[in-house]
Amino acid sequence: MIRFLLVPVLLLIATTCSASQQSNQALYHTLDSLIAKYNQLTAEKERRVANIKDGVRGIKLSPEQQYDLNQRLYDEYVAYKFDSAFYYIEKNVNALSSSADHDRFAASAVRMAHILAVTGLFDRARRLLDKVNPDSISDQQKIAYYTQQSELNLYRSEMAQFTNYFYDYIKRAQYYRQLVMQIAPKDSYDYVFNRATYICEAGDTEEAIRILEAYLNKTEQGTRIYSIITSTLAFFYQKKGVPEKQEYYLLLSAISDERSAIRENNSLRSLSELLMDRGNYDDAYRYLLQAISEAKFYGSRIRLMQVGRMAPQILQLYDAERTRTQQRTSLLLMVISIISIILAGIIVYTLILYRKKHAAGLKIIEMNKMLASHSEEIESVNTQMKEANRIKEEYIGRFLELSSQLISDSEQRLKQLNRLARERKLEELYAELKTMEPVNKGIRKFHSHFDTAFLNIYPNFISEVNNLLNPECRFDVEQDGTPVKHLSTELRVLALIRLDITDNQEIADILRSSITTIYTYRSKIKARAINKESFEDDVRKIATYR
Repeated sequence: MIRFLLVPVLLLIATTCSASQQSNQALYHTLDSLIAKYNQLTAEKERRVANIKDGVRGIKLSPEQQYDLNQRLYDEYVAYKFDSAFYYIEKNVNALSSSADHDRFAASAVRMAHILAVTGLFDRARRLLDKVNPDSISDQQKIAYYTQQSELNLYRSEMAQFTNYFYDYIKRAQYYRQLVMQIAPKDSYDYVFNRATYICEAGDTEEAIRILEAYLNKTEQGTRIYSIITSTLAFFYQKKGVPEKQEYYLLLSAISDERSAIRENNSLRSLSELLMDRGNYDDAYRYLLQAISEAKFYGSRIRLMQVGRMAPQILQLYDAERTRTQQRTSLLLMVISIISIILAGIIVYTLILYRKKHAAGLKIIEMNKMLASHSEEIESVNTQMKEANRIKEEYIGRFLELSSQLISDSEQRLKQLNRLARERKLEELYAELKTMEPVNKGIRKFHSHFDTAFLNIYPNFISEVNNLLNPECRFDVEQDGTPVKHLSTELRVLALIRLDITDNQEIADILRSSITTIYTYRSKIKARAINKESFEDDVRKIATYR
């Protein structure tokens, strides 16, 4: 009787496992397609942020509007690029450090503490949070403050694994989770998430999973909250010992991260670790490389340390595989010396094994090269490429338009001269041929297009140049309350130097001036510089944007 009941149960388990594997395979396909669109999704994110910045360009913002803009840009960058997020939130923290607006200061301080904790600057994050008085802020800001305190202790516990301090940090995180639960609304994300993580740490993983899976149905895919919840569910299932569900939620989290261009993530690394434990080294290696690339792009030291910890494990597995290959090769060589009849087959098999050994060696070399590369070099190359592309696009468009206008003006002037010649109006013809106004008009057009194109590429150029000059010698950045849209001759000389055109004769030819005039301009501007020796080198380092 028991055997009859056991057969349907086994069939049900097998069917469920098969369906789960098929579902995960579809998710792997989605994840791989999103990774293939990495550059496209990054470009879309950059365009979104650029639109926000362009929307306020040229507008003088009030302190409140500037605060809101910085907060919005921080929210865009917080999971995308560390240094940019830090730049904008630091503005708000500095602006509010002596303000009586405790709520706004707390909101900015909590955000800045998050970005500091993510990159491993725990002490700075803690000192900043210590400046916030939770008794003087609203409940909403208290929730954010306590949540950040909990998060900071979790990061510190991660760095303190296998030490006596690990459980101290966990206890502190649990304490702040309790404080969040005391004041957060019962149906809010803050309450649900903190309650689930609290009871999981307390030992009730089943209830924690039930709570988060119920809340996940109310969450939109592709959002940061969705990524965090699915990643946390994967951790819960790992604690429970259910690798299939852990893999499923890691895939959902990684897909959400890639779709939203979230570069501060943990799911790809965890997925790589799971695949490595399963023996799928190729996919583990591929996802680990992507995780390394995204951690470098974001600039998080914690994420780089985490992926760095896995690298030796993969190398060790490759070494173990190579050792096993060598052992099998040695054994086969011994057999060859004894059994000459199967010599041909043994030789073929040995060659195959040597090829596998060589492939494993190449992968080890490739991994070592990847780990030895520096994120600053990659970032520098990316910045130069973006700047070069932006300069190329702007100037090609501008000067195609200028060339078209000059050709059109030349055609109109030629028609006019032909008409005067045809009508034998020689005096008017001679006057037209003698006048320099068309040439001067063309030069003015050239200067106007050059100024517009250059200031589009380097919108802060005049301000950056002023930073290099003595205060009393600086250029005006505004005219009648609006940003300057045209460059003086001195600024055009500096603009050409920024474009790496440094020869006086070449600059004189471009600006239609004498070489003596250009030399005089360069000498006068250099005399006004704070650091005269490196002035022109500093000008060439001015960036297109932050």
